[in-house]
Amino acid sequence: MNATRLLAVGAIFCLGVSFAAGDEKKSDYAKLIVGKWEVTKTDQGGPPEGATIEFGKDGKLIVKHKAGDQEMTAEGTYKLTGDKFDIDLKAGDQQIKKTITIKKLDKTSMSTSDEEGKAVELKRAK
Repeated sequence: MNATRLLAVGAIFCLGVSFAAGDEKKSDYAKLIVGKWEVTKTDQGGPPEGATIEFGKDGKLIVKHKAGDQEMTAEGTYKLTGDKFDIDLKAGDQQIKKTITIKKLDKTSMSTSDEEGKAVELKRAK
């Protein structure tokens, strides 16, 4: 009986540690997301491959890509909450607002999907 209790306490402790580690990982997202990222793979309707997305510490967001010979820039803001971030971008006279879910984020790569399920994969730009 004591062995069963000890096993149960051990299992609860391990679950608690794994949940805490998951929360800690999401809290690292605020640090990990800051910087310049390059789009390496995208679903149709997402940012084009080769586009750069820069996340500032101050919540600023800059997206740059080429359309033919012309360099296009959209600027706006982002707000990170857990594993999601809301973006508010202005591209010319077009306003873009979306909620993006982070599927994976580490020092070198990030994969996301929007509310329509469109996926984007990025690598940290050098």
